[in-house]
Amino acid sequence: MSDGRHERSRRTRRKIVIAATELFVRDGYGSSSIAAIAARAGVAVQTVYAAFGTKHAILAAALDQAIAGDDAEIVVNARDWMREVFEAPTSTARLTAYAGAVRRIMTGAGDMFRVVATAATVDPELVDLAETTERRRRAGARSIIASVLTVGVLRDGLDPERAADILALLNSPATFHHLVRVSNWSLDDYQQWLGDTMTSELLPRQTPRPGVRSK
Repeated sequence: MSDGRHERSRRTRRKIVIAATELFVRDGYGSSSIAAIAARAGVAVQTVYAAFGTKHAILAAALDQAIAGDDAEIVVNARDWMREVFEAPTSTARLTAYAGAVRRIMTGAGDMFRVVATAATVDPELVDLAETTERRRRAGARSIIASVLTVGVLRDGLDPERAADILALLNSPATFHHLVRVSNWSLDDYQQWLGDTMTSELLPRQTPRPGVRSK
């Protein structure tokens, strides 16, 4: 495929994914037909099938693009906005940076995570996608704990696997949905809470210096 054709194909796929994401979030996966996606994207139904084959494939692509923020073939942990999570000099700084990265991911993909989880409860063919999504989240949590351990230690009595359990709970789409969508927290408040809570739950307790009264 020539560069020009490849770029046109990529633009078409991007339009389809954007249209599908809007419909999946607004109407739900089951109520969003291929025809509706094609109409919203401004392309023929045959073009959608040629680009993706199935609606399941569109959902998977839409989730990936929502998480990453674009369709570039770069894994999340290698993105520029994840660099500080792996390069900051202290464990506290890495978790604080990670709170910002989670905010970014959830702002773009929080609703799509829920679309996938909900759709998997009624469509058996999507169970694998939902399970794969959770495995990837868990692997991501492990990678963050591993990053923290290269520059610091975990709280006493906390092993890396248990730390990943805690992190996967704190950074979950359900937590984001409850605090931001249901409880109307601002994104700034969510990020601050997430950074503070990850630090307090995962890292050693800070003890005040002699003569310094803790707040």
